[in-house]
Amino acid sequence: MRNILFSILLCVFAWLAIMPAQAEPVTLDRVNTYAKQQYRNRWKEAALSIRPVLRLNDEGGYTYSATLSYPGKNADQVYARLQTLAAAYTDSVLSMDEAGRTLTAQCYLFSVANQVGGFYRFHLCLRPILTFRAADNEAQVEISLQYYEIVKTDKGVVNMLFHTASGAPLPAEQWLLADRYPYNERGKMPLATAEAFTKSYALIQLLLEQLREAK
Repeated sequence: MRNILFSILLCVFAWLAIMPAQAEPVTLDRVNTYAKQQYRNRWKEAALSIRPVLRLNDEGGYTYSATLSYPGKNADQVYARLQTLAAAYTDSVLSMDEAGRTLTAQCYLFSVANQVGGFYRFHLCLRPILTFRAADNEAQVEISLQYYEIVKTDKGVVNMLFHTASGAPLPAEQWLLADRYPYNERGKMPLATAEAFTKSYALIQLLLEQLREAK
């Protein structure tokens, strides 16, 4: 009986060992930690240094492209790996084209930067579009960001002083990236927009790291 039980456990562990690891979405905590380690809260300097890498496109945002090597894997195998990653963003998968071996998903990070105003607290959020294309031995990756999603709550200075803030968010707004690139130097929230731009690049680096680990 003991030998049978041991054999069953051995089979279970062997099965777990060959299963692909379930990917987890990149979290805000990981992005914050990575960005602070790399740029030490010098958000304006960081945004200026990143600008040549994240150039504006005709739509007023940016698209970062990369090719990752998956040696010895055919297109179907690469596509299966990418599906595992896309599953981490199940609630935001936009399309899956099995014939073209293409996946499109949307990542969301709430409040990568924020700033308090008189009546509102402004939260700058990221909604990049992730496009994966599988091919033999490689995957093409595109990460596009066209705008910051702005979520305002009534936790501004005035409401906080008079204890009238409920914290309820107002309908989200969209701020086109081109209007505050690489940050809003002469308008609202220069430091917050620089921080959001920098952390969008940190998110890209972590997503690519996750893709490389999925080999």
